[in-house]
Amino acid sequence: MSSAHLPSGRTAPADRSQSDMKAIVFYENGGPEVLRYDTVERPRPARGEVLIKVGAATINRGLDVMTREGGFGLPGFSLPHVGGSDAAGEVVELGEGVETFGRGDRVVVYSPLSCGECDFCRSHQGEQHCRNLQIFGVSRWGGHAEYAAVPAQNLVRLPDGVSFAAAAALSVSYLTAWHGLITRAHVGPDDTVLVTAAGSGVGVCAIQACRLRGARVLATTGAEWKQERALELGADRVFDYRDPTWADQVLEATEGRGATVVFDNIGGEGMADSLRCLGRAGRLVCSGATAGHIVSLDLRRLYRDNVAFHFNAQGPKAELQLLVDLVATGELEPVVDTHYPLAEAPAAYERLEQREQFGKVVLVPE
Repeated sequence: MSSAHLPSGRTAPADRSQSDMKAIVFYENGGPEVLRYDTVERPRPARGEVLIKVGAATINRGLDVMTREGGFGLPGFSLPHVGGSDAAGEVVELGEGVETFGRGDRVVVYSPLSCGECDFCRSHQGEQHCRNLQIFGVSRWGGHAEYAAVPAQNLVRLPDGVSFAAAAALSVSYLTAWHGLITRAHVGPDDTVLVTAAGSGVGVCAIQACRLRGARVLATTGAEWKQERALELGADRVFDYRDPTWADQVLEATEGRGATVVFDNIGGEGMADSLRCLGRAGRLVCSGATAGHIVSLDLRRLYRDNVAFHFNAQGPKAELQLLVDLVATGELEPVVDTHYPLAEAPAAYERLEQREQFGKVVLVPE
């Protein structure tokens, strides 16, 4: 690999040590230009951990991009850092005390790292509720590398028929959409769901999840080819969010009643239009704020219309297992946009951040 991918003053060794690995590292916060394809020390699994040989990892606009740009506001983050909250691969080494997995097991990483001791953990309300929550790929080095050390309790075993790329797509985007829409908002066949940013990783899952539950799906996205892809994926109507009248079009498509559920992870000023599309006794589902986290709300309209808000960050590990099972049975097929070699991570990030993708962007170690 060309040393052009390495930080200034570093060169790739002619003969790599068995204790080394290749990884995408950033030594400072910033844009995709701070990412370096570097040789670093391979992690060793601590007690209760395993080492996995990464088969595929994806990129997330929230966790990965925001952590690279300035940190994600969770404890444990420090520079230099290897990101990647979604990863799947094969167990190659066991830490002391691990008995639930063996070498050669195919696994996917569940990224929320819970303490197991706080009141939420003790009451089994879902690992993502932990008061001391940390995130794999944010609070500790993640899966944008050839190898990753992961607590054994954060692994889900993969059937042979589930690819590493499909599995890696599930842990953040798919789990987040599923938990918010299906578990929290109880989307069903009587619902009309508006999915914003339908071309994003979480947006495509939202369409798929709602269709699995028999709901009518309306979607917003920009480029014409993305609109066509959303229709192919199962959306009943797609609207161009660049058209200032898109919210009026949604209301017209619902005969003025509005959607029963709105899935909006964009936030910012666009949230006002999303809420305008939400009907009486509707449910807003939100698990992100890529366009801004400060919004203005007309509380009178919300309480008078008996609107419910559902906020969530990912979901419990049991639901990741459910998603793996749905993929294994063929009921769900994660949408993968493109595969990039790990060394080309900057280009992969650029594709995501320029909104050129439809679905998940996958990194594959060589």
